[in-house]
Amino acid sequence: MKEPYVYVDHQDLLSKTVFTLSESNRISIDLEFDKNYYRYGFNLCLVQIFDGDTCYLIDPLSPDLTIETLFPVIENESIQKVCFAFDEDLRLFHSLGCFPKNLFDLSMASRLLNYPSTSLTNLLADQLGIDTGSSSQQSNWFKRPLDSNQLHYAANDVIHLFELKAFFDEKATEDGVRDWILEENEALHLLDYSDIDPNDYIKDKDRNEFTEKQWFIFKKLLDWQNKKGKELNRPAYQVVPKSFLVDLAKDIRKLMDWNNTRGIYRSLQTESVKNELLDLVKDATQEAEQLNLSDSKSAVNSLSPEEHKAIRAQKSEVNRVKNNFFKPIKNHIEKNHGSEIASFLLSNRIIAEMVTGKIDHLPEYRKELFLKCADELSLPMETVRKYVEEEINYK
Repeated sequence: MKEPYVYVDHQDLLSKTVFTLSESNRISIDLEFDKNYYRYGFNLCLVQIFDGDTCYLIDPLSPDLTIETLFPVIENESIQKVCFAFDEDLRLFHSLGCFPKNLFDLSMASRLLNYPSTSLTNLLADQLGIDTGSSSQQSNWFKRPLDSNQLHYAANDVIHLFELKAFFDEKATEDGVRDWILEENEALHLLDYSDIDPNDYIKDKDRNEFTEKQWFIFKKLLDWQNKKGKELNRPAYQVVPKSFLVDLAKDIRKLMDWNNTRGIYRSLQTESVKNELLDLVKDATQEAEQLNLSDSKSAVNSLSPEEHKAIRAQKSEVNRVKNNFFKPIKNHIEKNHGSEIASFLLSNRIIAEMVTGKIDHLPEYRKELFLKCADELSLPMETVRKYVEEEINYK
């Protein structure tokens, strides 16, 4: 029985594949990756591409090919890339220096067709009656050779996307949201994740349980944990438990339990590594003292009365505008178009960003729809226009 895919693991076949794909006007695409689960970092493990005739499973981990050879196809604006829930895939591509163009994300289309947020597997089963079998999404995509279940799962992620798009296109035309879907997808090329560190490990929320001095030490320990993770090619949490570092930042005596603490990577449970950490904590403590960091004052930056007042005023303004203007608009959209569309277009986050002027990009159709609803509800147009963007000319 012929396999439903071609496995690409050497350069000659990749070059031929790229040549073939370059002749296409559309492809469907998906990625399998590992993000600090089996190994350190955000790693591309497999690229699945279907051109309508052949499914290519391209192995970026093969030492016999250069995955960058594929990037011109991904960046070719004349080739549409049909995908599903591509946000993390886009982040990974950007981190590799590849910036996909002409994307059509079916998960975005599904929301504007009033489907609840769900998986591709569920959509294919519910809408097209296609059973793709059990998921292998959480399996180890670093494993070589990949087993047949993984390969068939990977292929199924792309070979049905054209069929789903055709179904959605027909429904979008019937529902009158085709242009909305196109505009949302056209905006994807405006996203740029290249400056975002996918391995960002210092979380500001962790400040809450530390003093200024402890927080300084804890950040040094996280740097060390991340460095060791990179050296061992293991996710940082598998090197040393974060809970151990929290305790160590507060009390250096925690190192007395180093050799008996569970969860520490075995090769690190040595006296030399223990002494390395001991020196690190001592040096960090001395540096913190030289910086006059407090061992009693919270690491959370205390706000001045004026800052507290400004934050309260902003929250009050967001709630006022939300309740008086955008909640009625959202309810109006829900009545006319459906609850999922309303939630997609006017989530609490989007409302807050519109009110505070922090919205990165608001598609034109959204602006026009919001203003149209405001007019139909007899809301103060100039007030709504102020938040939706004043340059829109509502007719």
